[in-house]
Amino acid sequence: MEELDLSGLGMPEKEQRILKAAIAVFSEKGYSASTTSEIAKNAGVAEGTIFRYYKTKKDILHSILIHFINSFGSKVVFSSIEKMLESADRNDLHSFFKELLYDRLKLAETFFPFARILISEAMFHEDIREALYQNIVPKAIKLFRAEQEKLMERGLIRSDVSSTAMLRSMIGSVAILIAQKLLFNNKADISDFEAEVDQMIDILLYGLAPKGNQDR
Repeated sequence: MEELDLSGLGMPEKEQRILKAAIAVFSEKGYSASTTSEIAKNAGVAEGTIFRYYKTKKDILHSILIHFINSFGSKVVFSSIEKMLESADRNDLHSFFKELLYDRLKLAETFFPFARILISEAMFHEDIREALYQNIVPKAIKLFRAEQEKLMERGLIRSDVSSTAMLRSMIGSVAILIAQKLLFNNKADISDFEAEVDQMIDILLYGLAPKGNQDR
């Protein structure tokens, strides 16, 4: 995982170190098996310093997630894709979706340890889910619908399929590919990952029916 730049969060330098250490320790050992002493050691601070910012280990995790989502989540998720869309060639749909997928894969690889913790905790805490919804979901839907309209206006994609169905299909395919790459890289048969990406995009664009039979 690349070093996270937390300077934009407005945290004291020691708290930033604690946050980074907590992400590293929680990701490596899991939340339950981690201790505040390990976090302190990783951060290079005394264990008592941690409790100046967080009362319990659970508060460390919870506060980190909420603070990060509210302050930084939208920038992390959307900054690279917005830059990509500014210069993307939409006339070549295959290349367009391939560039889009690799952008999301790079994001997932960069933030995978943190994302794994976030998804796990979001399953059990309403305020974390709410923070994700408020900061990520509306913008994702808006960005996707704007892009969908551009492609439909050019006649490049179907206009008889709802944006919700399209978005779910794309997210599902990309999520499975990312999980295969990051979770099962040593077990799954992905010796030719790029070829698999090309095939997945082909299926997204043209379906499962043999070429020439898509309308039957």
